[in-house]
Amino acid sequence: MAGNNSMPGQSVSSKTFLILEAFAGERTVLSMSEIARATGLPSSTAHRLIQSLVSWGGLERTAGGEYAIGVRLWEIAARANRTYGLRETAMPFLQGLWETTKAHVLLAVLEGSEALLIERIAGTRDVPVAGRAGGRLPLHASSSGKILLAHGEPAVRDAALSRPLAAFTPRTITDREELQSELDRVRRDGVATSLDELTAGSASCAAPVFGPPEIGVAAVSLLSSPGARDLAEMKILVQMAGRGLSHALAGNRGAASISPRLRRRVKP
Repeated sequence: MAGNNSMPGQSVSSKTFLILEAFAGERTVLSMSEIARATGLPSSTAHRLIQSLVSWGGLERTAGGEYAIGVRLWEIAARANRTYGLRETAMPFLQGLWETTKAHVLLAVLEGSEALLIERIAGTRDVPVAGRAGGRLPLHASSSGKILLAHGEPAVRDAALSRPLAAFTPRTITDREELQSELDRVRRDGVATSLDELTAGSASCAAPVFGPPEIGVAAVSLLSSPGARDLAEMKILVQMAGRGLSHALAGNRGAASISPRLRRRVKP
């Protein structure tokens, strides 16, 4: 059902999704007019759907009269099949990496054609700016992305290699054959690096995390500045964390329920 169709062919739900997608990337707070421009929706339609989302808890009104993602969406997203259990199990390993290195520590999974950051502990010493949890990284230019490409499904890898590879810095790999060789090396060595490839003045390394089928492959990574830490040491540390987390996930026989309310809904 298309509903009130000032945009023929689009249902009410598809228009609602457009509004939520307007907050992708680094856009965390938007005004009503900004949402309307980003979605292409008429102002009256945007206003009506925004108010409905606010009433449900999907959006929240800020003190300045703008809109931000509501905690109701976070509550639901925290139960995502691929990340529920992974983040909780990973935290001791991520915390251990941070305490040793004071670098940014990131945990990512594949989402579409990008690496989605599902957890981040911010570094404190001589480290470049890093994405936040909920942010995305390109697969070919980040160490986390290279891990997900190298150890992921062949169809995902083939699709990535078939697309033009964007250059973020002069050191970004944009040649398909060179990237294929890099991914072969990542599979052989069990660790990926990105040195000034995504952001100038950054050095990162990542290792794979192998979870049960509902999780698949994840990537744990360290991000620092070139020369701030010994790269060989960073590789060893991140590989140890990846292996430890993989073993911990293999030993989990089901995560505890998030809340009493959820527990009552789970069938034995």
